[in-house]
Amino acid sequence: MGRKGGLFRYGDGVDKLLMFFGTLGCIGDGLMTPLNMFILSSLIDDYGGASNDNNSFTNSIVDKYSLRLLYVAIGVGISACIGGICWTRSAERQTSRIRMEYLKSVLRQEVSFFDKQDGSSSTSFQVVSTISADAHSIQDAIAEKIPNCIAHLSTFIFGLILAFYLSWRLALASVPFSLGFVIPGVAFGKLLMIQGMKMKDAYGVAGSVAEQAISSIRTVYSYVGENETLKRFSIGLEESLNLGVKQGLTKGLLLGSMGMIYVSWAFQSWAGSVLVANRGESGGRVFISALCVVLGGL
Repeated sequence: MGRKGGLFRYGDGVDKLLMFFGTLGCIGDGLMTPLNMFILSSLIDDYGGASNDNNSFTNSIVDKYSLRLLYVAIGVGISACIGGICWTRSAERQTSRIRMEYLKSVLRQEVSFFDKQDGSSSTSFQVVSTISADAHSIQDAIAEKIPNCIAHLSTFIFGLILAFYLSWRLALASVPFSLGFVIPGVAFGKLLMIQGMKMKDAYGVAGSVAEQAISSIRTVYSYVGENETLKRFSIGLEESLNLGVKQGLTKGLLLGSMGMIYVSWAFQSWAGSVLVANRGESGGRVFISALCVVLGGL
């Protein structure tokens, strides 16, 4: 975790310990859906069996599954709390060090460093804003993005394991459909990330123009440079506008690719009915197996 150049390079031993327990907590948080689905599979079978055998669905059965769901809720709640606290605390500690190191690095620079005003280098506006903006982005990634990723990976892995455990035939036939909306999500997500980084740089150019104009508003007004400043600001926003259009198109394609869910449900409904009718599999286990494949893929 602490290798040179990595995201956690400023983490010490305490941070590594916090991230370890936070990872365990996020894995437990991701187990919420698989555990609920496992309990629901037995509940559906008991309810269907009681209806077929003309037996009553007694309060004792309801109490049994209610207690199981309560235990899952308590366990998942504790895990999520541990994961959130540990990752948030570690993110605060690491970003605090990053801010200090960044400020020390800036103060060690020569005066000529702050006079560079071309669009690709660090301007005075970017030097000031990066201390808070980039550090906040890193803190958001450590405290929120990484825990969510671990929790979703846990849901995906254990959901597929549960699907194979409940009905391996249906799960084996349905996995290709789940990949049909996993792969587009990963591909379009990476594309959105690249476009977001480009938009940030584009907004930085326009923001530097606005910052310079506002800080020297008297000079701009005395030399009648309002129109020229507006023109430069508009030119700086053109690239961000084009990137915004591309980003909207990418998001539309991403949402459209989710139509594979309905294709997957259609196939699983047909295959599940065949397994129940001809293979004698349990309806509750088949239904939950199909549901786990879809939820795991999402």
